[in-house]
Amino acid sequence: MQIFRIIWNSYPRIAFVAVLCGGLGLVAKPTVADTFEYVDEAGEDQKVEARFYGEGQGAIALELANGSLLIIPQGALKKRIPGDDPTPLTSQDMLTRLEGEFSEGLFRGRVEKQYVVGVVLTAPLPKTSERRVGANLLKAARYMSGIENIFHRFCKTMKIEREAPKFPLVVLIFETDDDFNEYTKKETGGRGLSAQNIAGFYSPRTNYLYVRMSECYSFATPLHEAIHQQCFNTRVLSRLAPLPVWFSEGIATGFEGDGDRVQSDPFKLNAAYVKIIMRSGGLPRQMSWDDLVKTDELFRGDIFAGSAYIHAWSMHWLLVSKFRKQYPEYLRYLSTLEPLAEESTRVRSAKFEEIFGDTPNAIQKNFRPAFQAALKRFKHPKGSEERPGTISRISNLAGVDAYAESDGFNMKVQAQIRNLSPIREMAFVVSVVSDAGNVAQWFLPKMKINELQLLQPKLVRGRGFNVIVQSTPSDSETAARWGRGQLPAVGLRR
Repeated sequence: MQIFRIIWNSYPRIAFVAVLCGGLGLVAKPTVADTFEYVDEAGEDQKVEARFYGEGQGAIALELANGSLLIIPQGALKKRIPGDDPTPLTSQDMLTRLEGEFSEGLFRGRVEKQYVVGVVLTAPLPKTSERRVGANLLKAARYMSGIENIFHRFCKTMKIEREAPKFPLVVLIFETDDDFNEYTKKETGGRGLSAQNIAGFYSPRTNYLYVRMSECYSFATPLHEAIHQQCFNTRVLSRLAPLPVWFSEGIATGFEGDGDRVQSDPFKLNAAYVKIIMRSGGLPRQMSWDDLVKTDELFRGDIFAGSAYIHAWSMHWLLVSKFRKQYPEYLRYLSTLEPLAEESTRVRSAKFEEIFGDTPNAIQKNFRPAFQAALKRFKHPKGSEERPGTISRISNLAGVDAYAESDGFNMKVQAQIRNLSPIREMAFVVSVVSDAGNVAQWFLPKMKINELQLLQPKLVRGRGFNVIVQSTPSDSETAARWGRGQLPAVGLRR
């Protein structure tokens, strides 16, 4: 007998670790939902109404009424009773379910058509903030609806078949980074990128989009993850299918916004990646497009993931721009990949070459001239140039600009901070950590919403520095502890 323990991470691909156990196989995919009886990990009998979603790698996937996927080992299945399709939850039903999931008083939500957007609070809100929370939920929900419209337009332009979402599209916004990190570790099982290096993610298992509130200042991350959510909920792609990560991430990086609306689609240059590529003098050299097509592991760790995303955007942009006939054909091929199926590196590479007519590395040689030509028509965003020696960062509900002048031994650090929380007054600790391990800290006990403060210049020994921001509601016990001089310890983070 065989038992399979399923290990999820926050990316479209899923890893499975096999152990001994035993099983009852399933046959072809049925057209109606069933009642499934199975044994859970604790050895308890369970019963669930679901639609059969997929089978493979020793496991089966069941689609529940809320749009989430339940994965069970084949050997754990005891009985399958034919029945009707489970009726998908309405958006209002989903909101009610979310309100019961989180601690009382620490959740606010809103329904906007197919979207259910919620804020997970770190502490009870003052009554004066309720109206602000409502306004920001409305803004976020309407922004998400705008993403759906832009994605629909892209699919129509590329003649890609698309269905209307069947389930509510859930977006959870976590007020503090600590709460987001804790939830992320729980959802991903600690695999893949470190939680602190994830700005937001879409989970194929729950079908939810999770994001930090700090990321809602520009909405770049919610936009990226919402494209994943759109791809899988409109049946353009299938969850749990062996999709190449470069494509999943490439299409998502193709959409760009300014915090108020979606500005561009995959046909246009992405300003963020243009800036990185031009500053570096080209694409990262530690990997090639052949590497990207053959393996997904480049996206899994903290070291190479950044470079992998740059290559993913570059390859996707070139293919959608210069291979207009082949691109829809390739996407149609990806849409045929079944949930929980397996695809070898050989087949993946062969299909790419068959459809696009050349190897990924050969096509990569076309990127630089195409990129240079597109740059001539590209309008650089205003304020995109940074002053040398300046670190600009959005973190923990703060926008920080720090500038240092060095005499070779000491740095004179000047900084300013803005409270980006849209809902309440916050307390902040800004820490500058030099490459020599020396630290300078500023404590700001109470900053109003959108307030900007200049920080008193301080000297720090070293030649380079990093900036770390920590925040908490101004009326919290943590803020009181900081006020008593017990500031948080920090170390050098590269």
